[in-house]
Amino acid sequence: MEFKDNLRYLRYSNKMSQDKLAEMLGYKSFTTVQKWEDGTAFPRVNTLNRIAEIFDVDVDHLLNLNLRSEKVAVPIIGEVKAGYNLYANEDIYGFEYCNNNEYGPGEYFYLKVKGDSMIDLRIGDGDIVYVRKQNYLDNKDIGVFLLDNNEVTIKRAQFGKNSLTLKAANKNYPDRRFSLDEIKILGKVLHNKVLF
Repeated sequence: MEFKDNLRYLRYSNKMSQDKLAEMLGYKSFTTVQKWEDGTAFPRVNTLNRIAEIFDVDVDHLLNLNLRSEKVAVPIIGEVKAGYNLYANEDIYGFEYCNNNEYGPGEYFYLKVKGDSMIDLRIGDGDIVYVRKQNYLDNKDIGVFLLDNNEVTIKRAQFGKNSLTLKAANKNYPDRRFSLDEIKILGKVLHNKVLF
């Protein structure tokens, strides 16, 4: 857990004394804050939420990320087909690092790309795509989709009245149209990286 170090870092970077933070939290003395920072005490949940609010950080990040670091380790959790007919593989391959400003509230992960159906968008075989887990997309977003509860693919979304068309970025792959109850959106692709 990173809390005690993160609290000290956030307080210093905001030029805030232990006395001032204690006062903002309704404590009469700085000693409680001092105990949090030396690891001999831990705040209650409502106080933790208030600390996160004061410093404008996510509670999960306050507890689990090293906020002093410029990089965040994000798991590479499996493969996604840039094509069709591949079952999801949910093994963790390892970790890739992204900047703190690319990692906000929510859940993020990398997926390894297999295939070339998105090559015209420079998403190729062996790349990894950075994904924010979410169950919605805007029209023309690139997303990760689950088909028939076992096939995972990456495509551009095109919404119709009651349908979703998955569009490839390679003329050799046809578009595929689904009713909204036949497909599940797993996340939005934010960017990709080439692995060597």
